[in-house]
Amino acid sequence: MDFARIKNNIKRIIKCFQNIKYAYNENAPTLTVEQYTALNVGAITSEQNGYYCNCIETEPDKEDVAGRLRDYYGITNNESALETIEWLLTRGHNVYFEAIRPVIANSSQQFNADALLEEEKDRSLMSYVNNIKESLEMVVDENIVRGASEFKNLSIKAWDLGRMVLITRCCCDLNYITEEQAWFYIMAAYNNSKEIYTDWNEFAKGYIIGRCMWGGNDGSLYGIISIAKDLLKDKNSPWKEYSLN
Repeated sequence: MDFARIKNNIKRIIKCFQNIKYAYNENAPTLTVEQYTALNVGAITSEQNGYYCNCIETEPDKEDVAGRLRDYYGITNNESALETIEWLLTRGHNVYFEAIRPVIANSSQQFNADALLEEEKDRSLMSYVNNIKESLEMVVDENIVRGASEFKNLSIKAWDLGRMVLITRCCCDLNYITEEQAWFYIMAAYNNSKEIYTDWNEFAKGYIIGRCMWGGNDGSLYGIISIAKDLLKDKNSPWKEYSLN
């Protein structure tokens, strides 16, 4: 039994009940506004894990960070780190969303799988469609989208880029990649986000819908929506301090 993991999960649950937000590392180096903004492309996932929001370092407990990278992403070294980060940057789950877009936007009964690589075509696209459908009522009720018609012009690249920033930080924490490499990828995620989304509100919508496609309406979806809404509205949120564009 991993007692360290259990202890850290309990700490995170307590933090949620105490409504403690936006963890700051008091010993963090001073960054540029652009660097702070880039870090907070990963703010939703960072808040979900209770990680720092003002530096590359995520948290002091590196064993917990290593366990999460290993268990959730299969990352254990430099090679697997770079493979995952590059995939999120260049492909990610967004390629599957583009393939199922005609079906979920009710504009066609056929998938658009032309842009998928051969190994990506093995994925069950219908499972992603079902995940979107089972989540649709909640995201409409929570005013994330008005309906399926919005999927015609929506990108879920935020789901890939947000996770990519956090994974990059974790990999730097564990010396799987250098700090120079980490900043390269974090800034790449930031620049991609600016090109796709006009503001954090659009970014949050893309992230949430991407999460819906990936996991459906499971127990944590509402919590993720709540984190995104807090980041958009809370006066102390890093999204309020650093605008995307």
